Amino acid sequence: MRRVCLFARSWYHGLGDLVPVNLFLQLLHQAYPQAEITYMVGEQTAARHAEFFARHSYADRIVRCPNQWDDDPAHWAEFFAGVRSTGYDCAVIDPLSQPLVAKGMAECGVGIRIGFASGAPDQQYLTSAIAIRPARGCPDFLDFVQTMTRALGMAVPATAAVAPWFRFAAQPVPVLPSPVVAMHPGGERHWNRRWPLARFGELGRRLTAEGASLVLAGSAGEAADLAELAELAGTAGGAVVRVCAGESLDTLASWLAAADVLVGNDSALGHIAAALHTPTVVLYGPSGDEFMWERLYLRHRGVHGHATCEPVRDEPPAGGRAPCAHSCQYTYVSAAGPYPRCMTDIETAEVHAVVQEVLAGRAERSAGARR
Repeated sequence: MRRVCLFARSWYHGLGDLVPVNLFLQLLHQAYPQAEITYMVGEQTAARHAEFFARHSYADRIVRCPNQWDDDPAHWAEFFAGVRSTGYDCAVIDPLSQPLVAKGMAECGVGIRIGFASGAPDQQYLTSAIAIRPARGCPDFLDFVQTMTRALGMAVPATAAVAPWFRFAAQPVPVLPSPVVAMHPGGERHWNRRWPLARFGELGRRLTAEGASLVLAGSAGEAADLAELAELAGTAGGAVVRVCAGESLDTLASWLAAADVLVGNDSALGHIAAALHTPTVVLYGPSGDEFMWERLYLRHRGVHGHATCEPVRDEPPAGGRAPCAHSCQYTYVSAAGPYPRCMTDIETAEVHAVVQEVLAGRAERSAGARR
Protein backbone atom coordinates (compact mmCIF):
# COMPACT_ATOMS: atom_id res chain seq x y z
CA MET A 1 0.00 0.00 0.00
CA ARG A 2 1.28 3.47 -0.89
CA ARG A 3 -1.07 5.72 1.04
CA VAL A 4 -3.06 4.80 4.16
CA CYS A 5 -5.32 7.15 6.12
CA LEU A 6 -6.66 6.72 9.63
CA PHE A 7 -9.84 8.75 10.04
CA ALA A 8 -10.90 9.75 13.56
CA ARG A 9 -13.21 12.73 13.42
CA SER A 10 -14.94 12.29 16.75
CA TRP A 11 -13.37 9.44 18.69
CA TYR A 12 -10.22 11.11 20.00
CA HIS A 13 -10.22 14.54 21.59
CA GLY A 14 -7.76 14.75 24.49
CA LEU A 15 -4.02 14.15 24.40
CA GLY A 16 -4.54 11.05 26.54
CA ASP A 17 -6.76 9.65 23.77
CA LEU A 18 -4.22 10.42 21.04
CA VAL A 19 -1.15 8.85 22.67
CA PRO A 20 -2.38 5.21 22.53
CA VAL A 21 -3.11 5.54 18.79
CA ASN A 22 0.65 5.85 18.30
CA LEU A 23 0.92 2.13 19.08
CA PHE A 24 -1.30 1.25 16.11
CA LEU A 25 0.51 3.74 13.85
CA GLN A 26 3.88 2.34 14.88
CA LEU A 27 2.78 -1.21 14.08
CA LEU A 28 1.39 0.01 10.76
CA HIS A 29 4.75 1.55 9.88
CA GLN A 30 6.52 -1.69 10.74
CA ALA A 31 4.21 -3.73 8.50
CA TYR A 32 4.25 -1.24 5.59
CA PRO A 33 7.52 0.70 5.85
CA GLN A 34 7.10 2.30 2.41
CA ALA A 35 3.57 3.55 3.03
CA GLU A 36 2.69 7.16 3.79
CA ILE A 37 0.31 7.23 6.76
CA THR A 38 -2.08 10.14 7.11
CA TYR A 39 -3.98 10.87 10.30
CA MET A 40 -7.24 12.75 9.67
CA VAL A 41 -8.58 14.65 12.68
CA GLY A 42 -11.00 17.48 13.33
CA GLU A 43 -9.72 21.02 12.98
CA GLN A 44 -10.18 21.81 16.67
CA THR A 45 -8.30 18.69 17.80
CA ALA A 46 -5.48 19.38 15.33
CA ALA A 47 -5.12 22.96 16.56
CA ARG A 48 -5.37 22.10 20.25
CA HIS A 49 -2.68 19.42 20.01
CA ALA A 50 -0.51 20.94 17.30
CA GLU A 51 2.69 20.30 19.28
CA PHE A 52 1.87 16.60 19.61
CA PHE A 53 1.04 16.16 15.93
CA ALA A 54 4.10 18.11 14.80
CA ARG A 55 6.68 16.24 16.91
CA HIS A 56 5.28 13.18 18.64
CA SER A 57 2.83 11.36 16.38
CA TYR A 58 3.81 8.37 14.24
CA ALA A 59 1.68 9.70 11.37
CA ASP A 60 3.56 11.04 8.36
CA ARG A 61 0.94 13.66 7.60
CA ILE A 62 -1.91 15.33 9.48
CA VAL A 63 -4.96 16.34 7.47
CA ARG A 64 -7.63 18.46 9.11
CA CYS A 65 -11.24 17.56 8.50
CA PRO A 66 -14.35 19.50 9.56
CA ASN A 67 -15.08 19.42 13.28
CA GLN A 68 -17.38 16.87 14.85
CA TRP A 69 -20.34 19.28 14.95
CA ASP A 70 -19.71 20.79 11.47
CA ASP A 71 -22.53 19.74 9.14
CA ASP A 72 -21.84 22.30 6.43
CA PRO A 73 -21.94 20.35 3.11
CA ALA A 74 -19.47 22.79 1.51
CA HIS A 75 -16.83 22.04 4.14
CA TRP A 76 -17.19 18.30 3.63
CA ALA A 77 -17.19 18.63 -0.16
CA GLU A 78 -13.88 20.50 0.07
CA PHE A 79 -12.45 17.85 2.39
CA PHE A 80 -13.45 14.93 0.16
CA ALA A 81 -12.10 16.74 -2.89
CA GLY A 82 -8.72 16.67 -1.16
CA VAL A 83 -9.12 12.96 -0.42
CA ARG A 84 -9.95 12.27 -4.06
CA SER A 85 -6.98 14.24 -5.38
CA THR A 86 -4.52 12.51 -3.02
CA GLY A 87 -5.45 8.99 -4.10
CA TYR A 88 -5.46 6.94 -0.90
CA ASP A 89 -5.21 3.16 -1.18
CA CYS A 90 -6.72 2.37 2.22
CA ALA A 91 -8.90 4.10 4.79
CA VAL A 92 -9.29 2.92 8.40
CA ILE A 93 -12.40 4.50 9.89
CA ASP A 94 -13.29 4.69 13.58
CA PRO A 95 -16.83 3.65 14.63
CA LEU A 96 -18.16 7.10 15.51
CA SER A 97 -17.07 8.57 12.18
CA GLN A 98 -18.15 5.65 10.01
CA PRO A 99 -21.76 6.74 9.26
CA LEU A 100 -20.49 9.94 7.66
CA VAL A 101 -17.18 8.91 6.14
CA ALA A 102 -17.57 5.38 4.74
CA LYS A 103 -19.73 6.51 1.82
CA GLY A 104 -17.51 9.52 1.12
CA MET A 105 -14.36 7.37 1.02
CA ALA A 106 -16.06 4.95 -1.39
CA GLU A 107 -17.13 7.81 -3.67
CA CYS A 108 -13.55 9.12 -3.60
CA GLY A 109 -12.29 5.82 -4.98
CA VAL A 110 -10.42 4.61 -1.88
CA GLY A 111 -10.09 0.91 -2.71
CA ILE A 112 -9.79 -0.58 0.79
CA ARG A 113 -12.21 0.73 3.42
CA ILE A 114 -11.95 -0.88 6.84
CA GLY A 115 -14.43 -0.27 9.63
CA PHE A 116 -16.47 -2.06 12.24
CA ALA A 117 -19.54 -4.15 11.47
CA SER A 118 -22.47 -2.01 12.59
CA GLY A 119 -25.46 -3.54 10.81
CA ALA A 120 -26.36 0.03 9.77
CA PRO A 121 -26.63 1.22 6.14
CA ASP A 122 -23.10 2.66 6.21
CA GLN A 123 -21.66 -0.87 6.45
CA GLN A 124 -22.35 -1.44 2.74
CA TYR A 125 -19.61 1.06 1.88
CA LEU A 126 -16.92 -0.94 3.69
CA THR A 127 -14.79 -3.47 1.86
CA SER A 128 -13.95 -5.05 5.22
CA ALA A 129 -16.52 -4.88 8.01
CA ILE A 130 -14.77 -6.31 11.04
CA ALA A 131 -16.07 -7.50 14.40
CA ILE A 132 -14.13 -7.24 17.64
CA ARG A 133 -13.61 -10.49 19.51
CA PRO A 134 -12.77 -9.21 22.99
CA ALA A 135 -10.58 -11.20 25.32
CA ARG A 136 -13.21 -10.55 27.98
CA GLY A 137 -16.71 -9.09 28.15
CA CYS A 138 -15.98 -5.54 27.00
CA PRO A 139 -13.33 -4.74 24.34
CA ASP A 140 -10.29 -2.79 25.52
CA PHE A 141 -7.77 -0.83 23.46
CA LEU A 142 -5.55 -3.85 22.84
CA ASP A 143 -8.60 -5.62 21.38
CA PHE A 144 -9.04 -2.70 18.98
CA VAL A 145 -5.36 -2.82 17.95
CA GLN A 146 -5.43 -6.58 17.42
CA THR A 147 -8.65 -6.39 15.39
CA MET A 148 -7.33 -3.61 13.15
CA THR A 149 -3.98 -5.28 12.51
CA ARG A 150 -5.73 -8.55 11.67
CA ALA A 151 -8.01 -6.80 9.17
CA LEU A 152 -4.99 -5.22 7.47
CA GLY A 153 -3.26 -8.57 7.13
CA MET A 154 -0.57 -7.59 9.63
CA ALA A 155 1.06 -9.67 12.34
CA VAL A 156 -1.27 -9.48 15.32
CA PRO A 157 0.51 -8.40 18.54
CA ALA A 158 -0.16 -10.81 21.41
CA THR A 159 0.64 -8.06 23.91
CA ALA A 160 1.69 -4.43 23.82
CA ALA A 161 5.32 -5.40 24.58
CA VAL A 162 6.80 -3.31 21.76
CA ALA A 163 9.25 -0.44 21.78
CA PRO A 164 8.01 2.68 23.57
CA TRP A 165 5.54 4.41 21.28
CA PHE A 166 5.87 8.00 22.44
CA ARG A 167 8.33 9.68 20.09
CA PHE A 168 10.34 12.52 21.65
CA ALA A 169 13.69 14.31 21.48
CA ALA A 170 15.43 13.79 24.82
CA GLN A 171 16.16 17.02 26.67
CA PRO A 172 18.76 17.52 29.41
CA VAL A 173 17.12 17.21 32.82
CA PRO A 174 18.91 17.12 36.18
CA VAL A 175 19.73 13.73 37.65
CA LEU A 176 17.85 13.55 40.95
CA PRO A 177 18.57 11.26 43.92
CA SER A 178 16.80 7.95 43.48
CA PRO A 179 14.03 6.92 43.71
CA VAL A 180 12.36 9.57 41.58
CA VAL A 181 8.57 9.78 41.83
CA ALA A 182 6.73 11.90 39.28
CA MET A 183 3.37 13.18 40.48
CA HIS A 184 0.54 14.65 38.42
CA PRO A 185 -2.36 15.95 40.52
CA GLY A 186 -4.21 17.60 37.62
CA GLY A 187 -5.62 16.60 34.28
CA GLU A 188 -8.79 17.54 32.47
CA ARG A 189 -11.21 19.24 34.83
CA HIS A 190 -13.65 16.37 34.97
CA TRP A 191 -15.44 15.90 38.26
CA ASN A 192 -14.47 12.22 38.41
CA ARG A 193 -10.82 12.46 37.41
CA ARG A 194 -9.13 14.09 40.40
CA TRP A 195 -7.87 12.83 43.72
CA PRO A 196 -7.82 15.65 46.31
CA LEU A 197 -4.71 17.81 46.12
CA ALA A 198 -4.31 17.53 49.91
CA ARG A 199 -4.03 13.73 49.55
CA PHE A 200 -1.27 14.16 46.97
CA GLY A 201 0.41 16.40 49.53
CA GLU A 202 0.15 13.70 52.21
CA LEU A 203 1.60 11.15 49.81
CA GLY A 204 4.42 13.52 48.87
CA ARG A 205 5.33 14.08 52.53
CA ARG A 206 5.54 10.34 53.14
CA LEU A 207 7.71 9.79 50.08
CA THR A 208 10.11 12.65 50.76
CA ALA A 209 10.44 11.53 54.37
CA GLU A 210 11.54 8.16 52.98
CA GLY A 211 14.17 9.79 50.77
CA ALA A 212 12.36 9.98 47.43
CA SER A 213 12.81 12.88 45.02
CA LEU A 214 9.64 14.35 43.52
CA VAL A 215 8.96 15.74 40.05
CA LEU A 216 5.63 17.58 40.11
CA ALA A 217 4.45 17.76 36.51
CA GLY A 218 1.59 19.41 34.69
CA SER A 219 0.49 22.06 32.23
CA ALA A 220 1.01 25.80 32.55
CA GLY A 221 -2.58 26.07 33.74
CA GLU A 222 -1.77 23.75 36.63
CA ALA A 223 1.25 25.76 37.87
CA ALA A 224 -0.59 27.10 40.91
CA ASP A 225 -1.71 23.60 41.97
CA LEU A 226 1.83 22.27 41.49
CA ALA A 227 3.32 25.10 43.57
CA GLU A 228 0.83 24.37 46.35
CA LEU A 229 1.65 20.66 46.14
CA ALA A 230 5.37 21.46 46.47
CA GLU A 231 4.64 23.27 49.74
CA LEU A 232 2.41 20.47 50.99
CA ALA A 233 4.99 17.79 50.16
CA GLY A 234 7.85 19.60 51.86
CA THR A 235 11.50 18.66 51.71
CA ALA A 236 12.01 16.47 54.76
CA GLY A 237 15.58 15.25 55.13
CA GLY A 238 16.76 17.48 52.29
CA ALA A 239 14.64 15.71 49.67
CA VAL A 240 14.59 17.28 46.22
CA VAL A 241 11.27 18.53 44.83
CA ARG A 242 11.16 19.91 41.29
CA VAL A 243 8.19 21.53 39.57
CA CYS A 244 7.75 20.98 35.82
CA ALA A 245 4.85 23.18 34.71
CA GLY A 246 4.05 24.13 31.13
CA GLU A 247 7.21 22.64 29.66
CA SER A 248 7.36 21.23 26.12
CA LEU A 249 6.24 17.65 25.59
CA ASP A 250 9.89 16.79 24.83
CA THR A 251 10.98 18.08 28.26
CA LEU A 252 8.01 16.52 30.01
CA ALA A 253 8.71 13.14 28.38
CA SER A 254 12.38 13.42 29.37
CA TRP A 255 11.37 13.86 33.03
CA LEU A 256 8.89 10.97 32.87
CA ALA A 257 11.37 8.65 31.15
CA ALA A 258 13.87 9.33 33.97
CA ALA A 259 11.34 8.72 36.75
CA ASP A 260 11.01 5.43 38.60
CA VAL A 261 7.22 5.75 38.76
CA LEU A 262 4.44 8.20 37.95
CA VAL A 263 1.51 8.51 40.32
CA GLY A 264 -1.39 10.64 39.20
CA ASN A 265 -4.93 11.01 37.99
CA ASP A 266 -6.38 9.44 34.85
CA SER A 267 -4.94 11.92 32.36
CA ALA A 268 -2.56 12.42 29.45
CA LEU A 269 0.59 12.27 31.58
CA GLY A 270 -0.30 8.75 32.68
CA HIS A 271 -0.59 7.69 29.04
CA ILE A 272 2.70 9.33 28.08
CA ALA A 273 4.55 7.72 30.99
CA ALA A 274 3.06 4.31 30.20
CA ALA A 275 3.96 4.70 26.51
CA LEU A 276 7.55 5.32 27.65
CA HIS A 277 7.35 2.12 29.75
CA THR A 278 7.68 4.08 32.99
CA PRO A 279 5.65 2.33 35.71
CA THR A 280 2.39 4.15 36.47
CA VAL A 281 0.05 4.24 39.46
CA VAL A 282 -3.19 5.83 38.30
CA LEU A 283 -6.15 6.79 40.48
CA TYR A 284 -9.60 6.12 39.03
CA GLY A 285 -13.06 7.43 39.84
CA PRO A 286 -16.33 6.00 38.54
CA SER A 287 -15.55 6.15 34.83
CA GLY A 288 -14.44 2.53 34.60
CA ASP A 289 -11.66 3.51 32.18
CA GLU A 290 -9.01 1.31 33.75
CA PHE A 291 -10.16 -1.78 31.85
CA MET A 292 -9.18 0.00 28.59
CA TRP A 293 -5.52 0.24 29.59
CA GLU A 294 -4.53 -2.50 32.02
CA ARG A 295 -3.61 -4.98 29.24
CA LEU A 296 -2.07 -2.30 27.05
CA TYR A 297 0.21 -0.73 29.65
CA LEU A 298 2.34 -3.53 31.05
CA ARG A 299 3.62 -1.60 34.09
CA HIS A 300 0.32 -0.03 35.04
CA ARG A 301 -1.34 -0.21 38.45
CA GLY A 302 -4.81 1.20 38.99
CA VAL A 303 -6.14 2.26 42.39
CA HIS A 304 -9.86 2.76 42.95
CA GLY A 305 -12.67 1.70 45.22
CA HIS A 306 -14.80 0.03 42.53
CA ALA A 307 -17.69 2.30 43.45
CA THR A 308 -21.21 1.16 42.67
CA CYS A 309 -21.52 4.24 40.45
CA GLU A 310 -18.58 3.14 38.29
CA PRO A 311 -20.67 3.04 35.06
CA VAL A 312 -21.32 6.79 35.36
CA ARG A 313 -19.59 8.53 32.48
CA ASP A 314 -18.57 12.09 31.65
CA GLU A 315 -21.80 13.45 30.17
CA PRO A 316 -22.99 16.49 32.17
CA PRO A 317 -26.16 15.59 34.08
CA ALA A 318 -28.99 18.01 34.72
CA GLY A 319 -28.53 20.20 37.77
CA GLY A 320 -24.75 19.76 37.98
CA ARG A 321 -25.00 16.65 40.15
CA ALA A 322 -23.77 13.20 39.25
CA PRO A 323 -26.45 10.51 38.83
CA CYS A 324 -24.98 8.36 41.57
CA ALA A 325 -25.90 7.31 45.09
CA HIS A 326 -24.02 10.27 46.60
CA SER A 327 -25.18 12.98 44.14
CA CYS A 328 -21.62 14.31 43.94
CA GLN A 329 -20.96 17.81 42.65
CA TYR A 330 -20.27 17.40 38.95
CA THR A 331 -18.29 20.45 37.89
CA TYR A 332 -14.66 20.76 39.01
CA VAL A 333 -14.48 23.91 41.16
CA SER A 334 -10.96 24.14 42.61
CA ALA A 335 -8.14 22.20 44.21
CA ALA A 336 -9.91 22.71 47.53
CA GLY A 337 -12.86 20.64 46.32
CA PRO A 338 -15.53 19.47 46.42
CA TYR A 339 -14.34 16.09 45.18
CA PRO A 340 -16.49 13.07 44.32
CA ARG A 341 -16.98 10.47 47.03
CA CYS A 342 -15.38 7.74 44.93
CA MET A 343 -12.11 9.70 44.86
CA THR A 344 -12.10 10.83 48.50
CA ASP A 345 -12.64 7.21 49.56
CA ILE A 346 -9.17 6.36 48.21
CA GLU A 347 -6.89 6.59 51.24
CA THR A 348 -3.36 7.94 51.14
CA ALA A 349 -2.03 4.81 52.84
CA GLU A 350 -3.44 2.62 50.06
CA VAL A 351 -1.78 4.64 47.30
CA HIS A 352 1.49 4.83 49.24
CA ALA A 353 1.57 1.03 49.62
CA VAL A 354 1.11 0.53 45.86
CA VAL A 355 3.84 3.08 45.04
CA GLN A 356 6.22 1.33 47.45
CA GLU A 357 5.48 -2.04 45.82
CA VAL A 358 6.26 -0.59 42.39
CA LEU A 359 9.49 1.00 43.60
CA ALA A 360 10.56 -2.23 45.33
CA GLY A 361 9.93 -4.22 42.15
CA ARG A 362 11.89 -1.73 40.08
CA ALA A 363 14.81 -1.89 42.50
CA GLU A 364 14.81 -5.69 42.32
CA ARG A 365 14.85 -5.64 38.51
CA SER A 366 17.75 -3.16 38.53
CA ALA A 367 19.71 -5.30 40.99
CA GLY A 368 19.10 -8.37 38.83
CA ALA A 369 20.29 -6.55 35.73
CA ARG A 370 23.53 -5.50 37.49
CA ARG A 371 24.21 -9.10 38.48
